[in-house]
Amino acid sequence: MNELHPQTRWFDMRPRKVFAAADARVSPVALTWGALVLLVVAGVALRLWFISVSPLDPQYSNADDGDYYRRALRFAVTGAYIDDAWLIRPPLHVFFFALWLRLALILGIPQFGVLFVQLAQTGLAAVMMLVGYDLARRLFGSTRAGLAFAAFLALWYPLVEQTTVLFSEHLYLFLFLLHVWFLIRYDQGNRLRDLALAGMALGAAALTRSPALYASVFVVGWLLVRVMATARYATLSRWEAAKTAITPAIVVTATCLMIVAPWTLRNYLTYGHLIPVDTLGQINLWLDLDDVARRNENIETLRRMPQSERHIYALERAREILSIDPLRPFRPMWDTFRHIWKAQFIEDYFVKQSFFTRPLRETAPLGLVGDLLWLGFTVVGLAGLASRAREGLHHRLFFLAWIGYSLMTVLIFHVEPRYLLPLWMMIALYGAGMAAVSWRRPRPTVRLALQMLVVATFFGFLLTYRDYPAIISAGVARERAMMAGTAAYQAGDYAAAEAGFRAALAAQPRFVDAQVHLALALAVQQRYDEALALIQRNSSRHAELVAGALLRETGDAAQAASLLTYIESVAGEDIQRWALHWLRPPPREILPVGNGLDIGYISGFSAAERGATGGFRWLEGHGVVVLPLHEPLHDDAVIVLSMTGGEADAVTPVTVQIGDGPAWTINVARGQWRRYYLPVSPEQVEGQRVVITLSAPTFVPALINPASDDARALSLRLAQVQIRRGF
Repeated sequence: MNELHPQTRWFDMRPRKVFAAADARVSPVALTWGALVLLVVAGVALRLWFISVSPLDPQYSNADDGDYYRRALRFAVTGAYIDDAWLIRPPLHVFFFALWLRLALILGIPQFGVLFVQLAQTGLAAVMMLVGYDLARRLFGSTRAGLAFAAFLALWYPLVEQTTVLFSEHLYLFLFLLHVWFLIRYDQGNRLRDLALAGMALGAAALTRSPALYASVFVVGWLLVRVMATARYATLSRWEAAKTAITPAIVVTATCLMIVAPWTLRNYLTYGHLIPVDTLGQINLWLDLDDVARRNENIETLRRMPQSERHIYALERAREILSIDPLRPFRPMWDTFRHIWKAQFIEDYFVKQSFFTRPLRETAPLGLVGDLLWLGFTVVGLAGLASRAREGLHHRLFFLAWIGYSLMTVLIFHVEPRYLLPLWMMIALYGAGMAAVSWRRPRPTVRLALQMLVVATFFGFLLTYRDYPAIISAGVARERAMMAGTAAYQAGDYAAAEAGFRAALAAQPRFVDAQVHLALALAVQQRYDEALALIQRNSSRHAELVAGALLRETGDAAQAASLLTYIESVAGEDIQRWALHWLRPPPREILPVGNGLDIGYISGFSAAERGATGGFRWLEGHGVVVLPLHEPLHDDAVIVLSMTGGEADAVTPVTVQIGDGPAWTINVARGQWRRYYLPVSPEQVEGQRVVITLSAPTFVPALINPASDDARALSLRLAQVQIRRGF
């Protein structure tokens, strides 16, 4: 066991070695502090930069992050927590998100709620780096190990990205690391309060991802092995030593259950069944055991059932499958196991058929460096796990148990990169621990042979899973062509853009993003049939959006409106902004707003709605309408805006600017639709497009009407924009 002096503080950075530093200009403590501060600053800066380049927005998502966001928003606005999806999820991360959404709502700026969550998660990441430093320093008795692990937590790409999205993993990893840190503190100080805090952190982690609850047995095992190891150096028998672990085991278990129990009681009172945390296990077990082709059908079956019965039904179906085929869970395990050991960013960037809205191209340097960081820490970490347990056998067995548990959960269910984050973090911890080892010329031993075997096995899995040289070569060629095509498209050279995107498809034929951009280049050249034939339907949100725009341009207005309206709500990003940037829709001098066919002409507006007089959209503070022209304007043209004000005030002042012309302020009356006329001159036209910018103060319906659960920041309603000539 690693023992610390009783006076040691949790953040004691005093180096283990003694330095005769009378003439030294900088003390080792200052160097350590400086290095740690630089790592924290770098980690925070990378996360803020990632937030600035990522288009992902959970309010437009139908994935897990969208579900979490909607639950959190409802809780922030109404105080009601409702399990309205097809399963009961852990709640703690939803409460965490709701806290920051509520703060933004109270401040009257709900549009910044997601940003508040991202900034809060960035703050957690900074604390996690500090905790990680002290954890590794205490565990391995080395500031070098602490700094190495802090560097991994600060710089590794998946951890940077997790800060910017509303998933459960970031908070879970923080709480898990906090749990382990408190265990190490207890190990070195024998203070029960540290053990109680470890139990509370584990309980909180379980309310974020429920498998943590069942891993409490690892803590009990850790305590037993710890006291057994102590018995070897004392006069106690093993039984007497084991009895000394009873009180600590009760403390850690009781404090863990103390955190989880209120939620378990809520589930029992709400649904009449003992549901410790969630129903993810039963439902995912059935979905993963059954045929993947029936997954969506099975989910819809669950949606039609009462929430209290879904997990029971799913468990019965899983038992039926296992009674017929008991080996069903084990057959895909080998393929799944091989799928774990891969360079994830290279997989996402060069192998997958689409970026799926993630800013992979913008963040490629960080991602590729992140894969190298992962490779180095994983190789050294696996060697460390196979080395002698200098940190203590109880610690080694504890982490091996957690690693095995993490592997089993993804093998039984399914692999997603974020599910593997705890695995890589624990291996990286041991990689950092190898920085504490004094490197000497290795001697041939059984231990060295085991380390070499483990590392060789890892490389065997890694290098046989993908042909990385060929993948990277083709990927680089694809990216060069994509960047050339994108530059030509933005410059208006659509023939060159077409050539670039075709070259990208030649390098990676199934790359959906290249297909989408090639379809865009063809559409501008009015080759609509070619463009439609190129789109693989349901391959990505951008593909569906472009398909909807092409249907609009070819005259199928009904299908186009339905598709565009749906994609706008599930795209996972502000699709109005993307469409305005990338689409080149045909000229229009009358634009109905809110009919589903306005995508590509507008940005900064809420989802389409219908009233007594037809469709409309709310302006959300700042917006823009762009109308391409058939022919140049003359001096007698005007812009006609059909608007009505919001409920907050009798009139809503809106500032309207056409091109780079003067700004006009219009007082838009509440309660009825009116037309507002603004002159427009040819000098205000930008490249055969009229750009109309609108800006107005916002109100939040939920803040002015207690019966409302609408937390949007709204200004006024817009129904139509028209260019009228010869006025």
